[in-house]
Amino acid sequence: MKRRPVPAGAAIAAVGAVVAAGITLYQLSRPGFLFGITPDISVWLGASIRLIHGALPYRDFDLVQPPGFTLLATPFAALSEWIGTRNALAVLRLCTPLLAAGSVLLIAKVMAHRGRGALIVACGVMAFFPAELYALRSGLLESVVDFFCLAALAIIFDGDALVSSGRRLFLGGVLFGIAGLVKSPAIVPVLVVLALCLLQIRTRLAPFLLGVVAGFGIPTLPFFVLAPASFLRDVLSPLTYIPVADRVSITTRLSELTGVSAINGSAAVAIAGTAVLIAIVVAAFTIPPRRKPSSLEWFAICTTVLVAIAQLGPAYYYPQYAAFMAPFIALLLGISLARLMEQRSARLTVVIGFAAMAALCISQLVAVHGESTSDIAGVVDDVIPAGACVLSDAPAKLVTTNRFVAAAPGCNDMIDPEGATLSFGLGSAGAEHLWTVEVAQSDYLVTSTPFAHWDIPPDAALQAYVSEHFQLIRSGGLLFYVRNGFPYG
Repeated sequence: MKRRPVPAGAAIAAVGAVVAAGITLYQLSRPGFLFGITPDISVWLGASIRLIHGALPYRDFDLVQPPGFTLLATPFAALSEWIGTRNALAVLRLCTPLLAAGSVLLIAKVMAHRGRGALIVACGVMAFFPAELYALRSGLLESVVDFFCLAALAIIFDGDALVSSGRRLFLGGVLFGIAGLVKSPAIVPVLVVLALCLLQIRTRLAPFLLGVVAGFGIPTLPFFVLAPASFLRDVLSPLTYIPVADRVSITTRLSELTGVSAINGSAAVAIAGTAVLIAIVVAAFTIPPRRKPSSLEWFAICTTVLVAIAQLGPAYYYPQYAAFMAPFIALLLGISLARLMEQRSARLTVVIGFAAMAALCISQLVAVHGESTSDIAGVVDDVIPAGACVLSDAPAKLVTTNRFVAAAPGCNDMIDPEGATLSFGLGSAGAEHLWTVEVAQSDYLVTSTPFAHWDIPPDAALQAYVSEHFQLIRSGGLLFYVRNGFPYG
């Protein structure tokens, strides 16, 4: 019996997913990235660990994001009870290749009808977008948000049109709600979809909006009911003010948002790259034969523009923020190529798409090869006994060294020092009180920064307390403050 040939679209999606998983796994093979220190992920897993030990976010400790990832990561937190937080974090990181592959498969589902060239571009951008790879290797929330947004799009779009099924719109809304439950920027694509549904309020807008409310509201409600004021303070306050010494330049942001940072991070390249991408999109929608943009095309245009505008606003900016641009710029570039080449050779479209994505892939492989991060477990093991009550200004120093959970009750519940400080207000009485309590409930402090220079900043009374009750030990480039009379080394 003859085997049916695999459709070209399915083959492209499968190859894209495998390559995306492969480059993400390659990132984890670089020195330190499986077990070592990367930004933020220890905070989010730490919240899950506190939760399974009976402490509730917002009521018992500060968490400056909605509770989505805290809930999603509870299986890994439970696993840490058997294998330790260090190994549980490594297992969580080993799931990121699956996350990368899943996002590629989902964007392939959305773009399959636009042709092979468009599919190659969309899958390639999703697989190799520099900020997305940064978010994946660091275990940051943006890649999780992207996955749920793409899952929602795969359900609510049928080809270029929004589906008419209320059930599918509701389910898509639930997935968008979960994306927002992980991190708030997911509100941007939700607003765009709501706008697309405005002409059919009962049949489209209502079920979609109900799904969004259910996806976000049902998991959030218990935490909000138990600590409404703390929930609002923690989740909303850091959105309004994150102090920075200098505003991050527009060209730096453009370099990240457009992905040209893969080539060169200079201001000139960022401006030129942005101009080229804008020109491609404008040409795609203005060069004859012109036709009215479809719902999917309007979604890609509006969401990409709104996400970019939102990221150009605040003074602060971190590289992972641009990862949220990845699915939308991937859709827009794939659609633009399809429109530009729809009256031309399909083979030429594939060649253009493949060449562009091969160049992006090679540039990222070169960049990833030189990456590394530190692993301080050995240094910490040499100084702090297992099961000790430890505090740090960087929770990665605790989760990656199995010092996040104390053996005895009564230890501090801190998971995110910087976020908690921002929630109360930098230098405020609330922040000082919080840190006074946390330090008093700790027997060891581990840091790379002298305590007097922590971001609280500590007042004179707190500095005097640490000076009187702790002795400073220096080892392996770290600073250890050990409470008087407690063992070390």
